[in-house]
Amino acid sequence: MKNLFYTIVFFIIIACSTNKTVYWCGDHPCINKNEKEAYFKKTMIVEVKELKKETSNNSSEIEKIMQQAKLEEKIRIKKERKSTKYAKFENKQRKKEEKILAKQIKRDEKKLLKNEKKVAKKIIKIDDSVEKNTMITSDFRKLVEKIINRNAFRPYPDINDIPGR
Repeated sequence: MKNLFYTIVFFIIIACSTNKTVYWCGDHPCINKNEKEAYFKKTMIVEVKELKKETSNNSSEIEKIMQQAKLEEKIRIKKERKSTKYAKFENKQRKKEEKILAKQIKRDEKKLLKNEKKVAKKIIKIDDSVEKNTMITSDFRKLVEKIINRNAFRPYPDINDIPGR
């Protein structure tokens, strides 16, 4: 019974002892759970390595790698923030330009409408002047016919003889 008790206690102690494990995200250890989950979603692979107490050089190298990974993560986060800010800024600029262009299009349309109205008025005036010219030319033809009829029997027509004066 004593042996059984000792073996159970021995297994419990071994099972409760902490194993130093590190999750590896590609070529560097994962900084935190968020990075581990993100890497797992991306590649569906996360390696688990146990840390053994071998030498202090090995642990210091792992610490250096961890610090480097943390710095890289911070830099990546800063770049993402800058890129989102830049995207927002570009979006605002694009919207402003669209508004300006819309206003310019409206102004141009108004100018075109005004010009079309002016052209229509000019056409109407030109049509009126054409009618007047046709009236004048018909009057002139009548005068020419009267002069020709009057001077038809004369040997030399008198051009200066204009009726109605």
